[in-house]
Amino acid sequence: MNHVESTAELIRDLKIQGANAIAKAALSALSGELSADAGADRASLAALLAGARPNEPMLRNLLGRYLARVEGVFEPDALAAAGEALMAQVEHDEQSIARLGAGLIRDGMKVFTHCHSSSAVAVIREAWRGGRRFTVLNTETRPRFQGRVTAAELAKDGIEVIHMVDSAAKYALDGADLFLFGADAVFSSGYLVNKVGTGIFCVVAHRYDVPTYCAAHTLKVVRDRVDEPLEQRGPAEVWADAPPGVLVFNPAFDKVHVKYVTAFITEKGLVKDILAVQD
Repeated sequence: MNHVESTAELIRDLKIQGANAIAKAALSALSGELSADAGADRASLAALLAGARPNEPMLRNLLGRYLARVEGVFEPDALAAAGEALMAQVEHDEQSIARLGAGLIRDGMKVFTHCHSSSAVAVIREAWRGGRRFTVLNTETRPRFQGRVTAAELAKDGIEVIHMVDSAAKYALDGADLFLFGADAVFSSGYLVNKVGTGIFCVVAHRYDVPTYCAAHTLKVVRDRVDEPLEQRGPAEVWADAPPGVLVFNPAFDKVHVKYVTAFITEKGLVKDILAVQD
């Protein structure tokens, strides 16, 4: 098994999580594989990685940008350098998102977040490191408990975190100062895609007049298609020994209309309409 195959398997099995982390791991695998074997089938390798999580346009877009940069390039050092330069740009953009988003968080706030978004975590950490003191309320995010990752990462930095089951989110949103979350995709149809639960939490936030901010790199915008079906994961994640006659529904994501988003926090600024931002 080569590095691309093993990385695709890790992404598929959720051993690598979060749109940004997935995209960067895939870029590293592809550039590393091509540096070792410049004659490898680039399109097939990229397709294998992209197919590991079908609702991750940042993964597809970043790999596509890399392949465009190295078209006609076969020198190993040049292939590696192109990957490193692109990785550095993504990381610079992530820092820009963190700095911009941190400006929205003030002392004494209650910040609600759902699931695990490296962009949302970076925003919160940046605000905390900037001296502001606040409380984060977050949901565990069943059935794979990605919210626990968020809670553990923030608590490690000394941030006060109040953790709860998903169905208790109303208690967090009733009195929260803002709802901060990430995105896996944004479609030209006017919907963003994020972890299941985000949709109902946005509706509740709207009901309580809680501002909603989506931290998202513009690479997550889908420009080559209007929509796509959402990933459905295996029923065993929810109930491994469900009794006969019980059908388990396990969608990985929600589609949320962008009308519920106060603004997108992007590497190019705080914007209401991320679809209008040019590459």
